[in-house]
Amino acid sequence: MHKAIDPTKLQKLQNDVAQCLVSFELLFPPSFFDVMTYLLVHLVKEINILGPVFMHNMWPFERLMSVLKNYVRNRARPEGSIAKGYVTEEVIEFCIDFINRIKSIGAPISRHEWRLQGKGTLGKNTSLSTDTDLFHKAHLLVLQQSSLVAPYIEEHKQILYSQHLEKTDAQILRQHLNSFTTWFIDISWATR
Repeated sequence: MHKAIDPTKLQKLQNDVAQCLVSFELLFPPSFFDVMTYLLVHLVKEINILGPVFMHNMWPFERLMSVLKNYVRNRARPEGSIAKGYVTEEVIEFCIDFINRIKSIGAPISRHEWRLQGKGTLGKNTSLSTDTDLFHKAHLLVLQQSSLVAPYIEEHKQILYSQHLEKTDAQILRQHLNSFTTWFIDISWATR
């Protein structure tokens, strides 16, 4: 979701949406299309009138209404049921703040909540390894994906080829993977 939209690209977006829907109509049966599919046609016009979606979206309100509708127990008096359920949840949430080891009943906690503290997401007993070798592999992977680092990767490989003429390509590649991150850090500190 972007917070800035180029108004000159809106007409192209409208044409792209229409073309996609036409392509969908060729591939999918009519039962595939409901109101939500055709709302895409009006999305660009809505952006043109109201601005970016984050300034006027209704999803948080609709999510809250879904929660409130679930509080209805007495259909004759839905407002009273909603008020009673909401107050009950608020009281329980307030009490939970003072009791350790009890989970909240409101909005679910993200499954990634404790990841920075070394706990895994698959189960309660899993924990992330603090293995430095794994960290270096992840660091190397991130560096290899950067287009700014690509020339340095080639330079490092050329240096290794010139220093070790007798080694095979696989051996050079293995040495490159083992030594590139430290070499790159040394080079970056030397250029400062």
